[in-house]
Amino acid sequence: MLSSLRTKLIVICALIVAFAMIALSAANIISVRSDTLETLHTQMAQLTETHAANIVEWVRSKRTITSAMKQALKQSDPLPAVLEAKEAGAFDDAYIGYPDKRMLSPHPMPAGYDPTARPWYKQAVDAGTPVLTAPYVDATTGKLVVTFAEPVGDKNDLKAVLGSDVVLDTVVRNVAGIKPTPNSFAFIVDKNGVIITHPNKELALKPISALDPALTAQSLASFSQGGEITLNGVRYLLYVHPIDGTDWSLAVATNYGEATHSIRALMTTSAVAAILAIAAAALLLTLTITGLLKRLGVVRDALEDIASGEGDLTRRIDTHGNDELAQIASSFNSFVEKIAGTLRQIRDASESVKTSSGEIASGNLDLSGRTEQQAGSLEETASAMEQLTSTVKQNADNARQANQLAVSASEVATQGGAVVAQVVDTMGSINTSARKIVDIISVIDGIAFQTNILALNAAVEAARAGEQGRGFAVVASEVRSLAQRSATAAKEIKVLIDASVSEVDAGSQLVEQAGSTMTEVVSSVRRVTDIVGEISAASQEQSAGIGEIGRAITMMDQATQQNAALVEQAAAAAQSLQEQAANLAKAVAGFKLHDHAQAAPVRKPEVKRTVDITPSVAALKNKPAAASTKTAPAKPKPAPESKAVSVPKAGRKEAATDDNSWEEF
Repeated sequence: MLSSLRTKLIVICALIVAFAMIALSAANIISVRSDTLETLHTQMAQLTETHAANIVEWVRSKRTITSAMKQALKQSDPLPAVLEAKEAGAFDDAYIGYPDKRMLSPHPMPAGYDPTARPWYKQAVDAGTPVLTAPYVDATTGKLVVTFAEPVGDKNDLKAVLGSDVVLDTVVRNVAGIKPTPNSFAFIVDKNGVIITHPNKELALKPISALDPALTAQSLASFSQGGEITLNGVRYLLYVHPIDGTDWSLAVATNYGEATHSIRALMTTSAVAAILAIAAAALLLTLTITGLLKRLGVVRDALEDIASGEGDLTRRIDTHGNDELAQIASSFNSFVEKIAGTLRQIRDASESVKTSSGEIASGNLDLSGRTEQQAGSLEETASAMEQLTSTVKQNADNARQANQLAVSASEVATQGGAVVAQVVDTMGSINTSARKIVDIISVIDGIAFQTNILALNAAVEAARAGEQGRGFAVVASEVRSLAQRSATAAKEIKVLIDASVSEVDAGSQLVEQAGSTMTEVVSSVRRVTDIVGEISAASQEQSAGIGEIGRAITMMDQATQQNAALVEQAAAAAQSLQEQAANLAKAVAGFKLHDHAQAAPVRKPEVKRTVDITPSVAALKNKPAAASTKTAPAKPKPAPESKAVSVPKAGRKEAATDDNSWEEF
C-alpha cells in the first residue's frame, strides 16, 4: 500500500497536518473549556448571590413592617395599626402578644389561647431580637408559612411581642423560577439540613438527605465556592449561598450537561473543521507532491529503459535544471560512464587472461610429465630402501636376541658362582662343627675315664666294707661297665668324625676350586655380553640410519605426489581460468559500449606438447603404502600465495626440453 515514495510522502505530510490540526483543536478546546467553565462558575456564583440577595431583601422588608407595629402599642386602640401593617406587608396575619397572656389579632382567637406559650413568642423573648421561625404548614390553608416575631423591651421589662405570619408563596415562586438551564433547579435549606422550598413540593420540610443520602448540612456548606455533585445519576454544578438575617441557604443546582453544551458544540465544530482542513490539506499535498515528483517518474522510466534493454550503456538521461532530480540524472550518467570504462578494461583484461592461462596450461603439461618421471624413480628407490631396511632390521633383531641370551647366561653364571660360594661357606661351617664334635667326644671320653676310676675306687671301698658294701659294689660294677662302653663308643665316634673331617676338608678344597672356575666363567660371559651389546647397538644405529633414509625417500615420494596433484590442480585451474576468461569476455560482449580504440587481436596460445597425466597421477595417488616404514601420502596442502608473475606469451619462448627446464619454469 505504501510502496511508492509519492504515497509515503503524502501520508506522512497528511499525518503531520492531522497531528497539527488535532493538537491545535485540542489546545483551543482546552482553552475554551477552561474559560467557559470559569465563566460558568462566575455566572452561577453571581446568580446564586443575586437570588439570595433578593430573598434577603424580602426578609428585611417583612421584618421592617413587623417592627413598625411598635407604634400601635402607643395608641389606645392598636388594632387599626395592626391591620395597616397586615395590608402593607401582605401578611397572612398580624398580631401582638402580651405578657399577661392577652392576644391582639384581627381574627378572634379561641378561648384560653395563651400567646406566651407559642414557639414564636418564646423564641423572640429568648433571643431578645427579631426572629424568624422555622417554616410550618398552615392548618387552615395548607400553605407553607413562617412567622416574624420581635420583642418590645427586654426580659425584665417586656411589654409585648409583635408577630406576623407570612406565606412563602412568593419565595417558593422565586426559587422555582431559578432555572439557569431547562433541567436546573434551586432550593432553600436551613442550618439543620431541612429543605424549606424545592420545585418538588413533596420535598418541602424533608431532610436534605432526601435529595441524596450522602448530603448533609455540613457537606452542603462545602459548596459555598461551587462544586460538582451527582443527584439521581445526573451531574450538576451546585452553588450554595447563605441568606443573611436567616439561618437559610440558597442552593442552585445547574445541569452540567446543559451548562457545558456550548463546549461540546465547540468540540464538534472543531472536529468537523479539523477533518475538513485535513482533507483539504491532503488533497493539496497530493496535487503538490504529485507535481514535484513527476520529474522523478521521468528519471525512473529512463532507468527502467536502461535496465530492461540489452545492456546499452551508451544511453544517457537528459539533465534539466539544478534541483536534486537533475543532480541524480547527472550522477547516474557519470556512474554509467564509469561502468562502461570499467567493462572495457575488463574486456581487454579477460583476453589477456585467456592467453596467459593457455600458456600456463601448456607449461603445466610439461611439468606434469617430468614430475611423473621423478615419481617413478623415487618409487624404485623407495622399494630398494625398503628391502635394505628390512635386512638391517632383521640383523639388528638377531643381535638384540643374542645380546639378550648372553645377558641371561651371564646372569645364570653369576648365580652359579654365588651358589658355589654359599657351598664353600657351608662346607667350612660343617668342618668347624665336626671339629667341635671331636672336642665334645674328647670331653665325653674323659668323663668316662673318670667315671671308671671312680667306679673302681667304689668297688675297692665296697670290698673293704665286706658284706655291707656288696650292694654298692654291684652298682659300682655296673657304672664301670657303662663307663667302659661309653669310652668305647666315644672312640668309635671320634674315628668316624676324624674321617668325616678329612673328607670335608677335601670337599672344601674342591668347592673352592669350583668357585674360582665359576668366577672365571662369569668374567668370560660378561665380556661376551659386552661385545654382543656393542654389536646390537651398532645394528640398531645402522637400522635407525637406514630408516631415516627410507623416511626421507618416502617424504620425497609424498612431496612428488603432492607436486603431481598440485600440477594437476594448476592445470585444471588454468583450464578453468581460461573458461572463466572466455565467459567474462562473453558477458562483457553483451554490453553495448563506446570503443575508444580498436582492440588488438589476441593470439591463441600455442600448445607445445600435450601429455595426458590423468592415469599417471591416479596411479601415484592409488599406489599402495610400503610394508614396514612407508606412511600414506599426506593430503596435498594448498600452495602458498605468491605475487603475480608475468608469463611469457605463446610463441616467444620454446618449451624447455632438458631435465632442469621444469625448475626454470
